[in-house]
Amino acid sequence: MSTSAQANKGVVRRYLDAFNDRDWETLAELLDEDVVEHGIHEELHGPDAVVEYLREHFRMFPDYTGETEAVVAEGDTVAVRYSVSGTHSGEYRDVEASGLTADWTGMAMYRVEDDRIAEVWLEEDRLGLLEQLEAVEPPAHLRL
Repeated sequence: MSTSAQANKGVVRRYLDAFNDRDWETLAELLDEDVVEHGIHEELHGPDAVVEYLREHFRMFPDYTGETEAVVAEGDTVAVRYSVSGTHSGEYRDVEASGLTADWTGMAMYRVEDDRIAEVWLEEDRLGLLEQLEAVEPPAHLRL
């Protein structure tokens, strides 16, 4: 792995650690001023929008925590496979707080430029999350 790919992994690991620590200042510092996050349902522009979205997520799932399962880097791109869990304590996607704890998985790709995150792509198992929150029924062939 090239030195730059290794350094980019370090930037992303610092970002993920700041995320779990709810260190908003470090999160913002690691994001480029023109960062774009391509989320599941929305696109966010700028560090303020990304940090505010994360703050809101922690209001919905106050004990939300993530675990990094794999990190792969090539050039300016770092891919992360992760799992997260949290207790649904606030309205999420028009689903009233249920008090249920959910676990789900996701993958993210980060493009790092000049030691800052310039772009993020996220994919998460939101259907599985909504099933755990009892907001949708799993397909009939998957029900026990």
